[in-house]
Amino acid sequence: MKIAVVVFPGSNCDVDLYEALHSACHADVEYVSHRQKSLAGFDAVMLPGGFSYGDYLRAGAIARFTNIMPAIIKMANEGKPVFGTCNGFQILTEAGLLPGGLKRNDSQRFVCKTVPLEVVNSHTLFTSHYQDHERIALPIAHADGSYYADEKTLDELEANNQIVFRYATENPNGSLRNIAGITNKHGNVLGMMPHPERAVETILGSTDGLRLFESLLENGRIKVEA
Repeated sequence: MKIAVVVFPGSNCDVDLYEALHSACHADVEYVSHRQKSLAGFDAVMLPGGFSYGDYLRAGAIARFTNIMPAIIKMANEGKPVFGTCNGFQILTEAGLLPGGLKRNDSQRFVCKTVPLEVVNSHTLFTSHYQDHERIALPIAHADGSYYADEKTLDELEANNQIVFRYATENPNGSLRNIAGITNKHGNVLGMMPHPERAVETILGSTDGLRLFESLLENGRIKVEA
Protein backbone atom coordinates (compact mmCIF):
# COMPACT_ATOMS: atom_id res chain seq x y z
CA MET A 1 0.00 0.00 0.00
CA LYS A 2 1.51 3.31 -1.11
CA ILE A 3 0.40 6.50 0.62
CA ALA A 4 0.74 10.14 -0.47
CA VAL A 5 1.13 13.01 2.01
CA VAL A 6 0.20 16.23 0.24
CA VAL A 7 2.33 19.30 0.94
CA PHE A 8 0.41 22.56 0.69
CA PRO A 9 2.01 26.02 1.03
CA GLY A 10 2.16 26.75 4.75
CA SER A 11 1.58 23.16 5.88
CA ASN A 12 3.28 22.53 9.20
CA CYS A 13 2.10 19.00 9.94
CA ASP A 14 3.07 17.21 6.75
CA VAL A 15 6.26 15.96 8.43
CA ASP A 16 4.25 14.74 11.43
CA LEU A 17 2.00 12.69 9.15
CA TYR A 18 4.91 11.36 7.12
CA GLU A 19 6.86 10.28 10.20
CA ALA A 20 3.80 8.70 11.83
CA LEU A 21 3.41 6.50 8.77
CA HIS A 22 7.10 5.99 7.96
CA SER A 23 8.77 5.75 11.37
CA ALA A 24 5.96 4.44 13.57
CA CYS A 25 4.15 2.23 11.04
CA HIS A 26 6.95 1.48 8.52
CA ALA A 27 4.58 2.29 5.67
CA ASP A 28 5.43 3.11 2.07
CA VAL A 29 4.78 6.86 2.06
CA GLU A 30 5.88 9.80 -0.10
CA TYR A 31 5.43 13.56 -0.09
CA VAL A 32 3.45 14.94 -3.03
CA SER A 33 3.41 18.65 -3.87
CA HIS A 34 0.09 20.49 -4.25
CA ARG A 35 1.40 21.46 -7.71
CA GLN A 36 1.17 17.88 -8.99
CA LYS A 37 -1.86 16.83 -11.03
CA SER A 38 -1.75 13.08 -10.56
CA LEU A 39 -1.80 10.54 -7.76
CA ALA A 40 -1.19 7.58 -10.07
CA GLY A 41 0.40 4.69 -8.23
CA PHE A 42 -0.90 5.72 -4.80
CA ASP A 43 -3.49 3.76 -2.85
CA ALA A 44 -4.36 6.42 -0.25
CA VAL A 45 -3.81 10.12 0.35
CA MET A 46 -3.30 12.19 3.51
CA LEU A 47 -4.05 15.92 3.87
CA PRO A 48 -2.07 17.39 6.77
CA GLY A 49 -2.87 20.14 9.21
CA GLY A 50 -1.23 23.55 9.23
CA PHE A 51 -2.04 27.06 8.13
CA SER A 52 -2.35 26.75 4.37
CA TYR A 53 -2.07 29.85 2.26
CA GLY A 54 -5.31 31.77 1.87
CA ASP A 55 -6.71 30.74 5.26
CA TYR A 56 -7.28 34.42 6.00
CA LEU A 57 -10.14 34.15 3.49
CA ARG A 58 -11.61 30.94 4.91
CA ALA A 59 -9.72 27.92 6.15
CA GLY A 60 -9.09 25.49 3.27
CA ALA A 61 -10.89 27.63 0.68
CA ILE A 62 -7.84 28.42 -1.45
CA ALA A 63 -6.07 25.08 -0.96
CA ARG A 64 -9.20 23.44 -2.34
CA PHE A 65 -8.35 24.88 -5.80
CA THR A 66 -4.77 23.62 -6.03
CA ASN A 67 -3.64 21.37 -8.89
CA ILE A 68 -3.70 18.20 -6.80
CA MET A 69 -7.36 18.44 -5.72
CA PRO A 70 -8.98 16.88 -8.83
CA ALA A 71 -6.75 13.83 -8.31
CA ILE A 72 -7.76 13.67 -4.63
CA ILE A 73 -11.44 13.91 -5.57
CA LYS A 74 -10.94 11.19 -8.19
CA MET A 75 -9.30 8.93 -5.61
CA ALA A 76 -12.17 9.51 -3.18
CA ASN A 77 -14.75 8.71 -5.88
CA GLU A 78 -12.88 5.48 -6.63
CA GLY A 79 -13.36 4.42 -3.01
CA LYS A 80 -9.72 4.78 -2.01
CA PRO A 81 -8.87 6.07 1.49
CA VAL A 82 -8.62 9.85 1.85
CA PHE A 83 -7.74 11.32 5.24
CA GLY A 84 -7.56 14.93 6.40
CA THR A 85 -6.66 16.24 9.83
CA CYS A 86 -7.20 19.81 11.06
CA ASN A 87 -6.62 22.02 7.99
CA GLY A 88 -6.92 18.84 5.92
CA PHE A 89 -10.45 18.39 7.32
CA GLN A 90 -11.24 21.98 6.37
CA ILE A 91 -10.00 21.36 2.82
CA LEU A 92 -12.15 18.22 2.50
CA THR A 93 -15.30 20.15 3.44
CA GLU A 94 -14.40 23.01 1.09
CA ALA A 95 -13.94 20.48 -1.74
CA GLY A 96 -17.33 18.93 -1.05
CA LEU A 97 -15.87 15.55 -0.12
CA LEU A 98 -17.39 15.89 3.35
CA PRO A 99 -20.57 17.73 4.37
CA GLY A 100 -20.69 20.81 6.56
CA GLY A 101 -17.85 23.17 7.33
CA LEU A 102 -15.52 24.45 10.00
CA LYS A 103 -15.87 27.91 11.50
CA ARG A 104 -14.08 29.99 14.12
CA ASN A 105 -13.90 28.46 17.59
CA ASP A 106 -16.67 29.75 19.87
CA SER A 107 -14.00 31.23 22.14
CA GLN A 108 -12.60 33.19 19.16
CA ARG A 109 -9.19 31.94 20.27
CA PHE A 110 -6.65 29.40 19.06
CA VAL A 111 -6.92 26.23 21.15
CA CYS A 112 -3.97 23.89 21.66
CA LYS A 113 -4.25 21.02 24.13
CA THR A 114 -4.93 17.31 24.47
CA VAL A 115 -8.62 16.44 24.66
CA PRO A 116 -10.59 13.28 25.46
CA LEU A 117 -12.53 11.76 22.55
CA GLU A 118 -15.16 9.06 22.21
CA VAL A 119 -14.83 6.60 19.33
CA VAL A 120 -18.40 6.61 18.00
CA ASN A 121 -17.90 4.26 15.05
CA SER A 122 -15.17 1.63 15.06
CA HIS A 123 -16.42 0.00 11.85
CA THR A 124 -14.56 2.11 9.31
CA LEU A 125 -11.34 1.78 7.32
CA PHE A 126 -9.70 4.10 9.83
CA THR A 127 -11.03 2.90 13.18
CA SER A 128 -11.25 -0.90 13.16
CA HIS A 129 -8.48 -1.17 15.77
CA TYR A 130 -10.60 0.79 18.26
CA GLN A 131 -13.73 -0.21 20.17
CA ASP A 132 -17.10 1.54 19.99
CA HIS A 133 -17.44 4.11 22.81
CA GLU A 134 -13.77 3.76 23.68
CA ARG A 135 -12.23 6.87 25.25
CA ILE A 136 -8.96 8.09 23.79
CA ALA A 137 -6.92 11.29 24.06
CA LEU A 138 -5.56 13.24 21.08
CA PRO A 139 -4.11 16.74 20.72
CA ILE A 140 -5.88 19.59 18.96
CA ALA A 141 -4.38 22.83 17.63
CA HIS A 142 -6.75 25.07 15.70
CA ALA A 143 -8.59 28.38 15.56
CA ASP A 144 -11.25 27.34 13.03
CA GLY A 145 -12.36 23.96 14.31
CA SER A 146 -16.02 24.38 15.20
CA TYR A 147 -17.96 21.92 13.04
CA TYR A 148 -21.18 23.29 11.61
CA ALA A 149 -23.95 21.85 9.43
CA ASP A 150 -27.71 22.28 9.15
CA GLU A 151 -29.99 20.07 11.21
CA LYS A 152 -30.90 17.83 8.27
CA THR A 153 -27.22 17.13 7.56
CA LEU A 154 -26.50 16.49 11.23
CA ASP A 155 -29.40 14.03 11.43
CA GLU A 156 -28.13 12.25 8.30
CA LEU A 157 -24.64 11.98 9.78
CA GLU A 158 -26.15 10.38 12.89
CA ALA A 159 -28.42 8.03 10.93
CA ASN A 160 -25.65 6.88 8.57
CA ASN A 161 -23.07 6.36 11.35
CA GLN A 162 -20.81 8.94 9.72
CA ILE A 163 -19.84 10.55 13.01
CA VAL A 164 -16.63 8.75 13.95
CA PHE A 165 -15.22 10.83 16.81
CA ARG A 166 -16.90 13.10 19.38
CA TYR A 167 -15.41 15.33 22.04
CA ALA A 168 -16.07 13.34 25.19
CA THR A 169 -16.03 15.49 28.34
CA GLU A 170 -15.65 18.99 26.96
CA ASN A 171 -16.32 20.75 23.69
CA PRO A 172 -13.19 22.82 23.02
CA ASN A 173 -14.47 24.71 19.98
CA GLY A 174 -18.28 24.70 19.96
CA SER A 175 -18.74 21.96 17.34
CA LEU A 176 -22.37 20.99 16.90
CA ARG A 177 -23.20 17.66 18.56
CA ASN A 178 -19.62 17.56 19.85
CA ILE A 179 -18.43 16.36 16.44
CA ALA A 180 -14.67 15.88 16.16
CA GLY A 181 -14.49 13.70 13.04
CA ILE A 182 -16.77 12.41 10.27
CA THR A 183 -16.67 10.22 7.18
CA ASN A 184 -18.43 10.43 3.85
CA LYS A 185 -21.35 8.05 3.21
CA HIS A 186 -19.06 5.38 1.75
CA GLY A 187 -16.69 5.53 4.71
CA ASN A 188 -13.50 5.98 2.68
CA VAL A 189 -13.04 9.71 3.39
CA LEU A 190 -12.33 10.76 6.98
CA GLY A 191 -11.87 14.29 8.25
CA MET A 192 -11.10 15.15 11.88
CA MET A 193 -9.84 18.16 13.81
CA PRO A 194 -7.67 16.28 16.36
CA HIS A 195 -4.16 15.19 15.34
CA PRO A 196 -3.66 11.38 15.57
CA GLU A 197 -0.23 11.76 13.95
CA ARG A 198 0.93 13.60 17.07
CA ALA A 199 0.02 10.66 19.29
CA VAL A 200 1.83 7.64 17.88
CA GLU A 201 4.73 7.20 20.32
CA THR A 202 4.99 7.14 24.10
CA ILE A 203 7.54 9.94 24.04
CA LEU A 204 4.85 12.17 22.50
CA GLY A 205 2.60 11.57 25.51
CA SER A 206 0.12 9.17 23.91
CA THR A 207 -0.10 6.33 21.42
CA ASP A 208 -3.87 6.63 20.97
CA GLY A 209 -3.48 7.88 17.40
CA LEU A 210 -1.38 4.94 16.27
CA ARG A 211 -4.31 2.58 15.85
CA LEU A 212 -5.93 4.88 13.31
CA PHE A 213 -2.98 4.44 10.96
CA GLU A 214 -2.70 0.74 11.75
CA SER A 215 -6.39 0.35 10.87
CA LEU A 216 -5.88 2.16 7.58
CA LEU A 217 -2.84 0.11 6.65
CA GLU A 218 -4.49 -3.22 7.45
CA ASN A 219 -7.79 -2.45 5.72
CA GLY A 220 -6.17 -0.64 2.82
CA ARG A 221 -3.87 -3.55 2.06
CA ILE A 222 -6.82 -5.94 2.06
CA LYS A 223 -8.68 -3.77 -0.44
CA VAL A 224 -5.63 -3.11 -2.62
CA GLU A 225 -4.67 -6.77 -2.73
CA ALA A 226 -8.26 -7.80 -3.46
